[in-house]
Amino acid sequence: MTRGSVVRRSWSSFTTGRRAASPRARVRGRDGYALWQRVWASFTGIDLSPRLDHAPDLAPRSMPEPRRPAAPASEGWFVLPSLPSAGALTASGSDTAVLEVVSPDGRTVFVLRRVGGRTAEYGLELVLRGVADQPELATVQYTRPDGEQRTLLVPVSPSPVGPTASFVRLDGFAAGSTWQATGPTPVPENPAWPSETVADSIRAAHNEATREAWRQVRERTGQGIRETIDGAL
Repeated sequence: MTRGSVVRRSWSSFTTGRRAASPRARVRGRDGYALWQRVWASFTGIDLSPRLDHAPDLAPRSMPEPRRPAAPASEGWFVLPSLPSAGALTASGSDTAVLEVVSPDGRTVFVLRRVGGRTAEYGLELVLRGVADQPELATVQYTRPDGEQRTLLVPVSPSPVGPTASFVRLDGFAAGSTWQATGPTPVPENPAWPSETVADSIRAAHNEATREAWRQVRERTGQGIRETIDGAL
């Protein structure tokens, strides 16, 4: 169909014998008008102006605010970023660093590593910056895909060679797991650690340096914790 009205095309053809040129495109409105109004406007050549209540919204929309990190559960805790699904797929091979986070005080580095060969298993390397003159201990909590929450105690002890670091395996950690941690602090004289948590934490030790840190922690705790450490080691 041409853009001219029926009346305009008929009159032009009758008086000049030539077809009327198509008029310049104009902004016409359709929304908000009845069918008979649109038919009559097409027949007579009247342009229906867009109605304000049906005009498209061309105003630029503001971008959504970036997501902020979740607040820590309690004082002394800080939330670690979740591993995205893409991170689990791009990590290949064993001992691959997937995520690295520095504690709010800048004293500790948390390095999430892939430790499994064929399956996606993860471990946490905890590196203490600076020099430590006594063993210290951090706490890590994370959720498994089935919703179960696990708590691991991660000790670090001074090393004569290399950085002060420990390495633990995060059993069941996966993409989407939420987790939080506390920075390493000196081992208390009478810790109220559940025996099951201590045993699980020692079994999660992934290298000899971490097990040696537990031996040093043993020398600073009471009889009950010592027996649990001895049994798990």
